[in-house]
Amino acid sequence: MGQTFPNQGQEHIAVGAQHAAYNSFPATSGWHYAQPQPWGTFVYEIAPEALVHNLEHGGVVIQYNPSLLKQDVGQLEAIQRRFPNKTVVAPNSQLKVPLALTAWRRLYTLDTLDEPNIVEFIERYKNRAPERFPD
Repeated sequence: MGQTFPNQGQEHIAVGAQHAAYNSFPATSGWHYAQPQPWGTFVYEIAPEALVHNLEHGGVVIQYNPSLLKQDVGQLEAIQRRFPNKTVVAPNSQLKVPLALTAWRRLYTLDTLDEPNIVEFIERYKNRAPERFPD
């Protein structure tokens, strides 16, 4: 499902530090902060450097563009609750598509909120990363 990108490493950087450009948008590996984003659903945009750390821990990040997603965000919150220790849901106004799902080195974009495919992506790619933590 989706695209696979080359691994850009797992280097920790200081908050606000400059780094080379990510090879995907949203990011699927590379430079990241020492502290990952807490698992959950958020109403604010989150720095990619925080989210990449979640991916490194085997998580899946679901980002949506609020101006393009026509379905109820509550559906994404419900999916997140099914995988409470492996997913983050957050807006990203820079997306050119309504939805983007990322896992370590994986990117899957969707034009509509397709719950079966979102769940399949999560089940297929969660815990497939350099540092796996229990669900």
